Amino acid sequence: MTFDAWDPYRDLRFAGTREHPEFGPCFIAEGRILVEDLLAAGRAGRLRVVSVAATTPAAGAARALLPEGTELLVAEPAALSELAGFPFHRGLMACAQVPPPPSAAALLAARRLLVLPRLYDGENLGLLLRSAAALGLDGVLAGPGPGLWSRRTVRVSMGAVWRIPVWRVEDPWALLADWKAAESGSEVVAAALTQQAEDARHWRPAARCALVMGPEDTGLDADQLARCDRAVAIPMASGMDSLNVAAAGAILMFRMVENG
Repeated sequence: MTFDAWDPYRDLRFAGTREHPEFGPCFIAEGRILVEDLLAAGRAGRLRVVSVAATTPAAGAARALLPEGTELLVAEPAALSELAGFPFHRGLMACAQVPPPPSAAALLAARRLLVLPRLYDGENLGLLLRSAAALGLDGVLAGPGPGLWSRRTVRVSMGAVWRIPVWRVEDPWALLADWKAAESGSEVVAAALTQQAEDARHWRPAARCALVMGPEDTGLDADQLARCDRAVAIPMASGMDSLNVAAAGAILMFRMVENG
């Protein structure tokens, strides 16, 4: 089958990565703000932006922002909506090559690390990546879960997925053990509503700290909690039993940085 430059943009509603015959796995970013950020990363040489798909009204401004070698594809808004498979009103989309994973050495050097052994929802992953990048964490170590470069994760992360190092592995606990052994005094802290958990308002993380957050439905199990040095929890009020994992993660990451 002959590859067409428009192919990466077809049927995007539940899209993951797209395979490009020259650049391999690629991801899609959509919307003016996100695409402009991606193009800036492309011009700086941090990413390879393969193409930009623009509606006719948005094409002129996009052309001035293209990195060298990036193709501009232009279509009427109705045609772009038909191609994407849903009403597309954001004017711009872009296709970029999935970058290589960050090095193991960079992981071992991290001082503030978010660890996600398993998640199930791409929106939560995107929100956690956005918070981690915005709050200045050094990286995210993630296990199995939604696609890191899926359309939904990329969109919700608002570009954090290419701004912060993310290590995606099948068994993050093995790499986490290596991270902890790399420097004495490092600690692994579980986010868990247990009786033994420390009140997050009084939490003082170590100078080198990894925060571990469990999946949305069950949290961390007993075996995972046993791998952590201690636990921290956000006190609940008004009869609520817990926060969404992305909301809790943002609060705890702020505490990590504030007390760093």
